[in-house]
Amino acid sequence: MFARNLHELAVSARFQRHRLDRLGEIAKRIAVTSQTGEKEMLLMAGIFRRAVQTIKEENESRAQTRSKT
Repeated sequence: MFARNLHELAVSARFQRHRLDRLGEIAKRIAVTSQTGEKEMLLMAGIFRRAVQTIKEENESRAQTRSKT
């Protein structure tokens, strides 16, 4: 879940393609090798999920504003 949410956040933030390709593996490595517990990982995943939602809402708002002009 952590890796998937981080990847989605990076896509929403328009990361470069070559960086996206490696991001999933890097996130999995971080999750496995770090000394964070499940609660900490869930907290970070929630933050990523909320950030992705915020970015999507802002993009939709901008698109609607542009279509009105």
